[in-house]
Amino acid sequence: MKILSPDGKNTSEVVALLRSGGIVAHPADTCFGLAGDLMNEKALKKLQHIKGRDSSKPMSIMLPAYMKAMIEHYAILSDFARSVCDALLPGPVTIVLPKGPEIPGYFFPEIDTIGIRMPYDLFTEDLLTQFHGPLITTSANHSGEPVCCNHLEVMEIFKNSKLKPDLLVEGKIQHDCMPSTVIKVEKNKVTILRDGPLNKEELESILGIRI
Repeated sequence: MKILSPDGKNTSEVVALLRSGGIVAHPADTCFGLAGDLMNEKALKKLQHIKGRDSSKPMSIMLPAYMKAMIEHYAILSDFARSVCDALLPGPVTIVLPKGPEIPGYFFPEIDTIGIRMPYDLFTEDLLTQFHGPLITTSANHSGEPVCCNHLEVMEIFKNSKLKPDLLVEGKIQHDCMPSTVIKVEKNKVTILRDGPLNKEELESILGIRI
């Protein structure tokens, strides 16, 4: 597992590795994450093996902020869903929506929804912008274990693993270290599926609705 600093000059190397099907562990806005190319089926399978996660348990995707207007390529948006995305993204939230036309058929085909993330930290945004497309995202840990808040914890998690990320970007989480808040948007209703940095009261205040 190669280790790099989050220096901007290293981002091109990280992007090249992702484009080759590699898996990267990196600091984000919520907790340390694992990333792989959405358009590479081998990357998805590799991520699943590294996580030790059942193939039926879905992962989310993340997009750079400049692709906000293109979310409809990856998720089906009603007017209400679009307003929720406009209000909450970028931010520490995963928004679960019906799958859009550009989600590959091999990406959890038995599940008709997709989790959309748009992290707001500078490193992840720079990485996504240079990659020019969506990345699969999941927390950098083994399935069922606590999330990692710095690169040393990631190293410890994977030190005895046969399968581990190809590259680790140094860093630590700058805010509360916890997985993103997960919400599902269905019709004109928002449901919280997992608590996280944005609580119910904050979501209601931002969206101007009752949840």
